[in-house]
Amino acid sequence: VEKLVPEIIEIMTAPMVVAVKKDMPSILKSHRKEMKGFENQLHKEWKKPLDLLETFVILAFEAGADFNEKFREEEAEAQNHVFDALTRLHARACQIASEILILLKSGFADGAHARWRSLHEVTVVASFIKTNGNEVAERYMLHDNIESYKSANLHQKYYAILGEEPFPEVEYNSIKEVRDNLIDRFGAPYETNYGWAASVLNNRDPSFCDIERNAGFDHLRPYYRLASHNVHANPKGLMFKLGLIGNTHDILLAGPSNFGFTVPAQGTLFSLGLITATLVTTKPTV
Repeated sequence: VEKLVPEIIEIMTAPMVVAVKKDMPSILKSHRKEMKGFENQLHKEWKKPLDLLETFVILAFEAGADFNEKFREEEAEAQNHVFDALTRLHARACQIASEILILLKSGFADGAHARWRSLHEVTVVASFIKTNGNEVAERYMLHDNIESYKSANLHQKYYAILGEEPFPEVEYNSIKEVRDNLIDRFGAPYETNYGWAASVLNNRDPSFCDIERNAGFDHLRPYYRLASHNVHANPKGLMFKLGLIGNTHDILLAGPSNFGFTVPAQGTLFSLGLITATLVTTKPTV
């Protein structure tokens, strides 16, 4: 039986795959028609707030783009690490906000809230860097090399089972050398996940929560915690859904809905507005 089962599965699946590929155009046409109808109805119900949110995202993008274009060259010459970090963080914030907008337009409130969690982190880090200045900004930007070293180690550990090639020894040693030099320069705590903030916080192993508290945004922790349920595999993420009306926990939401957009949309407005203000007020004008 053990020898026959794989052969039987192979014999059975081959024509099934052919049949699915043959039916695929009609399957996709039907599904897309249903989704298009749902999205059209959703847009009618949520047109005003979604249009306002989209306009806000566009304005934030334009503000960041204009600011970066105006000051990039002179700030690069001055080695202004705060400017570099904040413009990059703001660009990432705009991208995340655009992702949230698409998720909301398609009816995925919980997915949008999960992405807001990332937007909140980016906004908090930007505020922390602006407050603590150029040295912290430089440490933050250089910490990319620490992450590269950790990723390289993981790759070297699992490349064979993943069917990949190992890092060439010269390349791996180069990554390690950069990491070692940074540890020598900034100290052992620099290697931790948020080690770039260790010296300011006087904490050898700081967490995002510590950065959030220092930046003055720990009052948003309840919303952050709520959004985390849509990121992790904890049971709360199964039982609580923004996309469901209250007392409907017996419904297994496996697709879009037209409910629950307020929390992620308002969170996005707040965070994107804040990080935009954080960026442009580094060089305030009338």
